[in-house]
Amino acid sequence: MKIVITVVAVLAVLALGAVAVAYSGFVSVAATDPGSAPVEWFLNTTREHSIESQLDGIEVPSLDDPAKLRTGLVHYHQMCVTCHGAPGIEPDELAQGLNPTPPELAKRHRRAPAGDAGSEAGEGREANERESEHAAETYWIVKNGIRMTGMPAFGPTHSDEQIWAITAFVERLPELSADEYASMVRNAGLSLRSSHEEDEHGEMAGEAMDEMHDEMQNGAMHDGAMDDPGDAHHGDDGHEHPSG
Repeated sequence: MKIVITVVAVLAVLALGAVAVAYSGFVSVAATDPGSAPVEWFLNTTREHSIESQLDGIEVPSLDDPAKLRTGLVHYHQMCVTCHGAPGIEPDELAQGLNPTPPELAKRHRRAPAGDAGSEAGEGREANERESEHAAETYWIVKNGIRMTGMPAFGPTHSDEQIWAITAFVERLPELSADEYASMVRNAGLSLRSSHEEDEHGEMAGEAMDEMHDEMQNGAMHDGAMDDPGDAHHGDDGHEHPSG
């Protein structure tokens, strides 16, 4: 009985301590704060094991279908490049301000070449299992997101078929060169701008806004001149008729 009371007392003290820390404001929540190594280890370890525990029962379909890869490319280029970049495309400024920093998926890993004659059958099976497990992990993350990392869940807005298409493309992404990625984007009818072109586009938009502002001011001055009180009075004299 004493052991139970001791355990309950310890848990109560720990709980009160956690509440005290939460209310103290001692813990920084700024994204610019890198955080301590023990906290980073705890969060990363918790995330990895939490995701791993959710992968059972996920059956990975074939990810080599060209149509599936093209669909995945379209979704990735429209929704993911900003944070994760792509071959020849650096992540946007938004991604640089996130903590933790989103991984650059094109540099994350490379799939083992299929049909490597130098590998033994056992090693080939292990490589396939690792690829399948990694694809299942990517699928789970894309579908469910990760709390407090900036990674959204696409499950509420995308079908499983679309999420597997995104997964297929993400798994293929590290194999693509910058030229290959750009070619795929253009073939899909999407826009591909370099950072320099984006800057020029922004400058042109700014110049256009300045011109619009000038035109509006000039128009207001012109309208003011047309509304001269003398002209209005003259108009009134011309339209008034004497009474009687």
